[in-house]
Amino acid sequence: MWGAVAGLSAVVYAIWTAVQILLPKLVLISDLEQAWTQRRSVLDPVVEHFRRNPKYLQGFSTPGEVVAAREELIVAQRDPATADDIRVELAARIADLDDRITAIEDTATHEALKEQFTRALHRLMLATAVAAVGIVAFAWSANPPAHQPTADLRNARLVDAYLRDADLRNAKLDHADLTNADLTGADLSGASINGVVWRNTICPDGTNSDANRHTCAGHLS
Repeated sequence: MWGAVAGLSAVVYAIWTAVQILLPKLVLISDLEQAWTQRRSVLDPVVEHFRRNPKYLQGFSTPGEVVAAREELIVAQRDPATADDIRVELAARIADLDDRITAIEDTATHEALKEQFTRALHRLMLATAVAAVGIVAFAWSANPPAHQPTADLRNARLVDAYLRDADLRNAKLDHADLTNADLTGADLSGASINGVVWRNTICPDGTNSDANRHTCAGHLS
């Protein structure tokens, strides 16, 4: 049951992770400015990209400088004392800054999506592994391996029996007569051998019981 729950949960998590990639994402200049001064942020990889490649800041040192420059131009444009021809020039400079901000935001969004995809890929791989383990565990618990029956050869007369390479694991051989039997290579792991008659018996390790004080005990492998 728990295997099924784990497998189903992993599948749901994988779907949720995949959906996160498909959701629209936009990194604004204000988001980048805030992340730039924070000690920890989800946009840290994006900030690091701009620090390593300052050319993507369109000639500015920080996102805050871009924002401050635009605000300064807007204040000057709205000043009643500003002449009309200067207003036109300021409007052109503001439009140029808007284009630069758009370029910065596009780069930031691209880097954020790339980082999100990498994280999602790792999560999907982990979820896939958990789902596989859960499904295998559920299948195993629902269909456990068949119980291997134990041979009951108590008091059996196995004189001259040819039992080479026989699978006698956990077999009950108490008081069986194995006179002249050949057990070469047989597997008697866990077998019960109380009162077994060992007479000229070839033990699993190839030795003769008569040379082993008339027993194969201690020579079962």
